[in-house]
Formats: sequence, C-alpha cells, structure tokens
Amino acid sequence: RNALMPPQQAQFQHGETAFAVNYQARRDGTFEVTADEHRQLVRVFDANDAGVDLEIDGRRVRAAVSGQENRRWLVHGPDGDVTLAELPRFPSGERAEASGGLKAPMPGNVTVVHVAEGDAVEAGQLLLTMEAMKMEHRIAAPAAGAVKRLFVREGDQVDNGALLVTLETQKG
Repeated sequence: RNALMPPQQAQFQHGETAFAVNYQARRDGTFEVTADEHRQLVRVFDANDAGVDLEIDGRRVRAAVSGQENRRWLVHGPDGDVTLAELPRFPSGERAEASGGLKAPMPGNVTVVHVAEGDAVEAGQLLLTMEAMKMEHRIAAPAAGAVKRLFVREGDQVDNGALLVTLETQKG
C-alpha cells in the first residue's frame, strides 16, 4: 500500500474502568499504540492462539492470552493476570426496551439530565448527556411522550446497558 491506514480503536473494560486503545500500523511494521494518553511503540514478534510475543518501547514481553465467553480475555503476563472485557466496536441498535426504556450505550458518567419525571417530550428531544471514554453520548427520545421515570442523576456512573429513563409514548 502507498498510504498508511488510519488509526484503529478497540475499547475494553477492566472492573469499573473503561478505556480505549488506539493503534496505527507504521511503515516499518511496528505499531504506534496509545492507551490512557500514554503513547508506546510496539513490535509484534508473534501472535497466535497461545498468546503474544511483543516488544513495547524496547522491552520484550510475552503474555498468554485466552478468550472466554462474551468477548472476555484473560491475559497472563509477567506482571500478573488481568481480565478484560472487549466492548462492542459499534453501538447496538437495541436502545429501547418494550416498556419504553432507554439504556446506556456503554459504561460512562451522566453529565447532564435535561428532563424531569412527568415532563412532556418530543421525538428526538435530548433527555440526557453521558460521557464515556472522552466522548459525549446524547440520549434522545425515540418518540413523543412523557418521562415516566428517571433512573439516574447528574454525576452518576452507569454500566453498559443500564436503564436510564423510561418513557410513556403517545399512542398515534
């Protein structure tokens, strides 16, 4: 290829902490990897079903990696074991429950709540804003109706898929 590929991103969760790993292939076969604002140069010597053999900023590291169900990874490295949950690369289209509830698209922090219980809302109206992995996520009403119940307040930390708000939609 003549041109470099754009940076790619994988998102993981370890315990309550979600983080992104950005990586970009370089012309010399190495990768520039940024995680938690720390940039490192990585060379891959081997990656197979048993694990990985890497050089990270000049330090050779070998780790056994095994996949578990639901996109969870157990990494056994020189500094101990860590279990990482790989978050979906693209948001799920399943935002609403049958009861009219809206769920968190990923783990994050509720930064602004724009409505209160009982408020009338229009289709597309902004209900609340979340911040997750340094990105803003706007949760909007899928249809006109009323806010039946709010399950979060500003400053709340929520898990992926947590119920945020339920709506009573207008029958049309």
